[in-house]
Amino acid sequence: MTRPARLRQAVVTSLLGMVVLSGCSSHKSASVTTTSVESTAPVPSAVPYDLRMTVFDRLPANYIEEPAGSDLDGPLGVAGTAEAVDDQETAKQVTILRQYGFRSAYQRTWVVKGTGETLIIRVQVMGSPGQALGYFNLLTFGDRTSAQLTAFPTPQLSDASGFTRSFTEPTGRQVAQDINLVRGLLFYHFIFTGPQGSISPSDILRIAESQSAEAVSLGYP
Repeated sequence: MTRPARLRQAVVTSLLGMVVLSGCSSHKSASVTTTSVESTAPVPSAVPYDLRMTVFDRLPANYIEEPAGSDLDGPLGVAGTAEAVDDQETAKQVTILRQYGFRSAYQRTWVVKGTGETLIIRVQVMGSPGQALGYFNLLTFGDRTSAQLTAFPTPQLSDASGFTRSFTEPTGRQVAQDINLVRGLLFYHFIFTGPQGSISPSDILRIAESQSAEAVSLGYP
């Protein structure tokens, strides 16, 4: 299997088997922000002008990003996002995304130099903060189950859930740390994969916490 195919499989597998116990997910009601006509602050319900720039990218120098505009680093429409979520039930995922007001998405991918580790961050713009939270809840509290998944806490992040999953590649046993995060109308999905024993939840938590702060600074609380 080629590396792009493996990365696409990692994206699909992460949401195919998702289940996170409610005790391991921080949750709050979607906030409402009021701005005056004169205010120049970002409005949480507004679609970012450059969605790519809402993804936190101040990563260590050994994180090498895939070229922008490639299959692994570029914009996604509703069909592409649905395929990333579940390529076996794309039509169903299109319906769900539209139900929650999907507008656009962008995915960025980094390979950690000198390791077998890969980081994927996908951001989706949903119809409203409430719809983004509803989509998060659907994934987090859905009835999907898998013996391969282990939830981990996200104590420093509200509206976030995390889990660890394992899978096998020709190169050996792999592990992935996943986090879902909502900020305003933005839904983020983080996937950090690597050889078993090489990564831990703390690795992706640090990145997700930085992403959360970045989104808030852009006006998406």
